[in-house]
Amino acid sequence: AAGEAAGTAGLEFFKKLNAAGNFVPVIGKTATLAQGQTPILVTWDYNALSGRDTLKGNPPVDVIVPKTGVVAGVYVQAISAYAPHPNAAKLWLEYLYSDEGQIGWLKGYCHPIRFNDLAKNGKVPADMLAKMPPAESYAAAVFPTLDEQGKAKEAITKNWDAVVGANVK
Repeated sequence: AAGEAAGTAGLEFFKKLNAAGNFVPVIGKTATLAQGQTPILVTWDYNALSGRDTLKGNPPVDVIVPKTGVVAGVYVQAISAYAPHPNAAKLWLEYLYSDEGQIGWLKGYCHPIRFNDLAKNGKVPADMLAKMPPAESYAAAVFPTLDEQGKAKEAITKNWDAVVGANVK
């Protein structure tokens, strides 16, 4: 299964990092990066970009999207069948997926589902694009299904200790 294979590949990657002495078994965040405890973080881009802004160059931070293995996560919006004003909810969803609504997500560094289209059509403000990794970095992003995510999580949680052997604190 794709999810299990991805989980196993991830375990092997972290096994190699740990064996080489390059894995810091700490839950990394902006503060540990600033302190030098975790010089490299593997995290969602919107958290990394926001953290970079918070640190204001002290230390300097580069946010890099890898060439392969780019995983995208999605947030899902829905309208309740019991919504008291379903048409208002429909208008809200229409706004969220409009150019203006999508740019709003980008202001918080969250890549909206229409990001590649907006970038290709020159609709993302230049100052906003300048703060982000190149738009092309996201073209090959993979959106794993819930089933694939579940299988990857199961493979990782069952096999982390045996394969990687690092106790993350």
